[in-house]
Amino acid sequence: MKRISLLIALILTASLLWAQDVDGGATPILKKLATKYMGCSTMKIEYSYKCEKNDKLLDSKTGVMTVKGDKYTFVFGNQTSYCDGKTLWNYQKDIKEVSIYEYIEEEDNLLNPAKILSDWNKEYRAKFIRDDSENGKMVQIIDLMPLKSSSFYKIRLVIDKAKQEIVSVTAFEKDNTTYSYHIDKMTVNSPIDDATFVFDVTKYPDVDVNDMR
Repeated sequence: MKRISLLIALILTASLLWAQDVDGGATPILKKLATKYMGCSTMKIEYSYKCEKNDKLLDSKTGVMTVKGDKYTFVFGNQTSYCDGKTLWNYQKDIKEVSIYEYIEEEDNLLNPAKILSDWNKEYRAKFIRDDSENGKMVQIIDLMPLKSSSFYKIRLVIDKAKQEIVSVTAFEKDNTTYSYHIDKMTVNSPIDDATFVFDVTKYPDVDVNDMR
């Protein structure tokens, strides 16, 4: 029995060393991140967004994402999305219109660390790129390449090395467009009422409702 246990331990150690060799050491970093973010009951993320193509800025915004399990709200410019895990409301403030859909979980959610890191090894091939310095702090850069066909060819994570927190996420499209989300502030494990994730039509008497369910 001791020999079997030793053999299993050697196999697991060899597998981990092989994974680190292949991905440059990204695996243990991502495992720590996944454990940290998956353990959060709630997250509130204040972010800055940029869209660029061939080094030209196409769009920039700031916003807020609030997450509680499968529920979320996502403020993006004049649009706010509400999701209670079953129904999705997309409210466009400028034209006073809300569209209602049956919620289908997105394959990727670039601003939600828990979504990116859950089963990352089934969705992406990871590669540690380098240690670097950004705004006076040491960061680690890891690229995630999708295993399935996708419009983007990689997602780049910039991670605060000391805090073990994601600083920014950038998706690189095949047409040279990049979508970057810089996390300006993150608050975790604060109480958030479930009503936050539902669009209350009664509070918007002038809104046009398009029910697409």
